[in-house]
Amino acid sequence: MSGGLLAALIAHRARDRMGRKNDFTFQHRLCHDLESLIWVVIYAMMVRRRTVLAGTDQNQSELFQVVLDDCWGVHSYGHLWNNHMITIGTGCSVHSEIVEELWFPEPLEAEFFRVAMRLVRGQAQDGETITYESLCAILEKYIQLATEAKDSAVRST
Repeated sequence: MSGGLLAALIAHRARDRMGRKNDFTFQHRLCHDLESLIWVVIYAMMVRRRTVLAGTDQNQSELFQVVLDDCWGVHSYGHLWNNHMITIGTGCSVHSEIVEELWFPEPLEAEFFRVAMRLVRGQAQDGETITYESLCAILEKYIQLATEAKDSAVRST
């Protein structure tokens, strides 16, 4: 779910709790769907990581399940908002070794994650909307890099 929609839902609920009449007037735009797609891709990458660990190191898989639960196991819009902000901050921090050491040890995945989180942060903080073209450019770049890495690995074996 996009940060803009989460923020609107949180504000709407708060106004309801205060007894203030309010209509939900969120203006849904393409950039919100594109951001949601980024979150789905990141979630799929993390689930894939846990699945790989489950086949190779059960202990690490169980530890990584805690990471998944911390990032995604939420029961309210507010908790999801907070987890999004932490995930974005982790991805955008130059000092965060969590990304490469724990979340995405494969360099291309870590790089993609960081680029995607900067794109989401730009929309959340600077108002730079995510466009179809910007998201396609990132996806195409990393799909191409992954294809080249896979082809290189096949040739070297």
